[in-house]
Amino acid sequence: MSENLDLTIAKRQYNTIILAGVGIAILFRPVIDTLVLSKSILPWWRLMISTAVTWISLPVIYQYAIKVENRKFLLWEERRRNILFFIISIIVLFVLALIGNFVASIPRHLGFHDDYTVIKYWDAIIKQNKIALFFICISAGATEELLIRGYVLPRLSLLFKSAYVPVILSSLIFSILHLGYRNLSELIFTFLFGILCAIYYKKYQNLTVLIVFHFLFDLMAFSR
Repeated sequence: MSENLDLTIAKRQYNTIILAGVGIAILFRPVIDTLVLSKSILPWWRLMISTAVTWISLPVIYQYAIKVENRKFLLWEERRRNILFFIISIIVLFVLALIGNFVASIPRHLGFHDDYTVIKYWDAIIKQNKIALFFICISAGATEELLIRGYVLPRLSLLFKSAYVPVILSSLIFSILHLGYRNLSELIFTFLFGILCAIYYKKYQNLTVLIVFHFLFDLMAFSR
């Protein structure tokens, strides 16, 4: 009985440590943004500071993984692929993401009135500076893939035996992180985008492809 109780306590502690890490990965930027940023700061600087905070979250989570979890930051070892695989992966991911974008636009085509005010506002600001545009796109590609797919997804896979629950949950998290746009189509698309990237990472365990794909897709979206 004592052994079973000890195992139960150890399992709860184990799950708590993992959940805490996932919580830090998800909430670090929103919490810091809330504490540091104010409306008195110019929008361009708010954007740059918020992006910088996301980069800062990476070493924080890395240290948590090493010192608290006693695990590697990336639980799934990166699989090296040849250049042909890399190119084909990018093309296929682009095609599937564009299909996802079409699916996400269906409510709008059916007459749902979506709010694009916030998206257009930040889109105009980002496009004012080409260097900032590049920096934001590469930042989103690198930090979001490292945090959500590289860190959160494998941790959720430790908590849930199902192969699908971690994919769905990580995609929901990714979508919720885009709630600030206040746009239904964006939420649907980011959820589908998250599903696509999560399935790819589970199957091929190549984060480099996802980072490059994510960067290029965002760059294309902002360059329209």
